[in-house]
Amino acid sequence: MSALRLPHLLVFALSLVVATQPVLAQSASYRGFDERVGQTALPLWGGVQLEDLAVNPHSRSLEISVPVPMLPNVSFHRQAYEVENSFGRVEQMGGSQTVRAALPFGLTLEAGAMVDGFGNRQNDFVGLTFRWSDLRHHHSRLARYKAGPIPREETSSSGGFPLLKTAGTIALIALLAGGGGGGGGGDPAPNPNPNPGDGTWTLVWSDEFSASVLDTSKWNTTDSYNRPQCFGGYNDEQQCYTSSPNNISIVNGHLVLTARPESGLDEDRTYTSGRIQSAGKGDFTYGKFEARIKLPVGQGSWPAFWMLPTNPSYGGWPESGEIDIMEAINLGVEGERAVHGTAHFGYPKGQVGDKTYLDDINAFHTYAVEWYPNEMRWTIDGTQYASATQGEWYSSGAQNDANAPFDQPFHMILNFAVGGRWPGDTDGTNFPRQMEVDYVRVYQCEGSSASSCKN
Repeated sequence: MSALRLPHLLVFALSLVVATQPVLAQSASYRGFDERVGQTALPLWGGVQLEDLAVNPHSRSLEISVPVPMLPNVSFHRQAYEVENSFGRVEQMGGSQTVRAALPFGLTLEAGAMVDGFGNRQNDFVGLTFRWSDLRHHHSRLARYKAGPIPREETSSSGGFPLLKTAGTIALIALLAGGGGGGGGGDPAPNPNPNPGDGTWTLVWSDEFSASVLDTSKWNTTDSYNRPQCFGGYNDEQQCYTSSPNNISIVNGHLVLTARPESGLDEDRTYTSGRIQSAGKGDFTYGKFEARIKLPVGQGSWPAFWMLPTNPSYGGWPESGEIDIMEAINLGVEGERAVHGTAHFGYPKGQVGDKTYLDDINAFHTYAVEWYPNEMRWTIDGTQYASATQGEWYSSGAQNDANAPFDQPFHMILNFAVGGRWPGDTDGTNFPRQMEVDYVRVYQCEGSSASSCKN
């Protein structure tokens, strides 16, 4: 538990500094949305989040969360409050400290204790909870029989919990609103800013590639359906995939997939390359899936970040669907700079999506898809460039299911293919070529429905 003392001290140090300020306003509060529907979290620094801040004439409260290193789904929460009597003296103070672990299907495991005004622990507790709305995301058919949304409980602006004097609170809010909370430079905080719906994107799975080797608890290096490594897809690609460090490596915090010329390979392939996929280790229905990637250039280069159904429910391909978050071919050849975001379904084969153009083909860009029950949206560097709605897709394997095939668990794939029917054969120049991945992150929507994070 000694590793958890820092956030505890952080909150109390902050509270002591700000509590010395006089009360200058009647009330102020920071609450993202009704807490029973889904709160926002305001990033501070180093992954620290301001989860809740409320100030009333006689009460103040604050909650801060800190991610636990190496455990992306676990966080430490410290909440503190104080309440004044009618004479302006603090007569109640305390709070809680909790470790929370986000589990699949909307489950949350919590363990912690109440903390009195002297910092002493009391009333230790542990519990497993879930929210109906989260459970519904994973059982969409059951959701059809639900009469309506969960009614919101009314909340009172008086009483409640607390910790800060108003002047200091206003100063803190002004500082954070002005962008002073972030810690300088580097990658964005793991959780994106919430959308103005009634939901909040919550990070549920990620790989920052901070280890020295590939994390095999999150990734496989085999084909998604256990086909041979020299299978070549249905596109007659020129590579065999391997798990060799020559093709899959972690360098300076980046996953590097390298394509190299090679002889003596099965199926008369002439290159080796890298591919990883998360089947059985990272499977999701709906959410936001993003990766920051630097793409390879040259004739025959075909990098992709995409998704397939883990246990195809509606037959083969394309009946069971495919989601291409990003793929590109022949970047830099004759000025080519297009990247594509598409979804495939059928049968007969159908396709929706679009393409956009990179301003700098040699830079890292963030590619993402927001997958809702009735819509998909593709973005690059946070800007949407394509979308598709439920009425545009179908599956011959489930003709009476309007959601099919995109209502089942899918897993993610990162691969660097060489050649094939779409890009054509490579010209053999500028090898070895590399696809670099800074991170992969998956968010799911905490809200009244799986679509409540739409803006």
